[in-house]
Amino acid sequence: MNAIVTLSAHNPAFLPLVLLAVMIALGAIFGRLCEWIHIPSLTGFFLSGIVVGVYLLLTNQEGTYDSIKAVGSISLSIIMFELGTRLHFRKISHNLSEVLLIVLSQAVFTVGLVTLAFLLLGAPWEIGLLIGVIAMATSPETIMVLSRSYRSKGHLTDAIMPHIGMDDMIGVIIFSIVLAIATSVNGHTVVSTEVMILEPLFEIVGSILVGGAIGGVLALFIRISGKDVARKHQFYLMETVCAIILITALTQFHLKIGDVEFILSPILMPMFMGIVFTNLTSKAIRKENDVALDAFTPPFIMLFFALIGIQLVISVIGLSGSIWFLVLAVLVYVVIRVVGKQIGVIVGSKLKKTPKEIVKYLVWSLLPQATVSIGMAQIVLLETDLPEDWRRILFVVVLIAAFIYQLVGPIVAEKTLIASREIEPGKLNFFSYEHEGKPKEEPRLPRF
Repeated sequence: MNAIVTLSAHNPAFLPLVLLAVMIALGAIFGRLCEWIHIPSLTGFFLSGIVVGVYLLLTNQEGTYDSIKAVGSISLSIIMFELGTRLHFRKISHNLSEVLLIVLSQAVFTVGLVTLAFLLLGAPWEIGLLIGVIAMATSPETIMVLSRSYRSKGHLTDAIMPHIGMDDMIGVIIFSIVLAIATSVNGHTVVSTEVMILEPLFEIVGSILVGGAIGGVLALFIRISGKDVARKHQFYLMETVCAIILITALTQFHLKIGDVEFILSPILMPMFMGIVFTNLTSKAIRKENDVALDAFTPPFIMLFFALIGIQLVISVIGLSGSIWFLVLAVLVYVVIRVVGKQIGVIVGSKLKKTPKEIVKYLVWSLLPQATVSIGMAQIVLLETDLPEDWRRILFVVVLIAAFIYQLVGPIVAEKTLIASREIEPGKLNFFSYEHEGKPKEEPRLPRF
């Protein structure tokens, strides 16, 4: 009797679940290979998504991406929550004015120069301004990985996270305002000035209030859970993941107050949840919660970058126009963004008389860009009121630039932390044992 085994995939969840499993497996393999040749593992995660994206294109199943992109939204919330937890008021209050001045100086020069460059390339003013604002954003996860993996300590390490947090916070607020104006100007219906003003205002204030409220409730529950010492990590993880998923769900709703329709920011809301949470809990609880969350988040971070790889493949194929123009646009963005940030740091630091070692290394530490910028670019891509070709160009430019920055940025950030003597070069050898005379044990690997 012959037995024939057949696979039936009538369940619509079958292919999305298989693709998630494949991306995690490929991401782990590619990430490890990248580390082996001294390239950041995040690059391997991108590559896993590119492989899956090519498969979806070849099999005409690009629509499957829509079934799994919610995982990317959860991952973005996790990253922004963790960024918020690094912004403890007691730690940043002593140099808050310095951070704000340097960040605002960066904003003026980065947004101004990148916007001008894209206007010269022929972009509509609203697209040029949006991509200029996106250029402000800095990737928090790269620095968090380096700082945690090598336990860096010092003035530069203490300065980096507040700069990244303020950079992204101010960038998202400006982005919300510019996007509301751009969509109103390009919309098919006439929008009043009142609505143009209230829409970004409701989004920003609502995101801060709701995110802060959930962060406060999370801090309360975690304080209560900490009394059960035996199972506190379980409770910490369950409560934090619950809050993150709730935050992600709330960002998917379109809210309406009177004539004003808006959404809560997928970047600001989890960030403020983290800020309020970290400032309402003790240092010991924060560390314990980090330990609990660190055991859960790596697959989500991996999938976030893999999903970006899929989007890159799908968006590039859908582009019309010259490939050389796209290459030029990417080069302009990559170079001008660095120039704008460098000038901004120098000008801002001169006004506040910042220590020379901070000025020397800060801009290179702020080079990586991925999560926040890609989150903004995704929002622009979905705004049907904006010109379709330029929406796609903006999205692809930001994605390719993020790939370049993730390839170069972590390496440069490592070198700056070594040069500033805040991590020891010996700790960077991931695949060697400890120094002679000490017990041989496996070194700590980077978290992602």
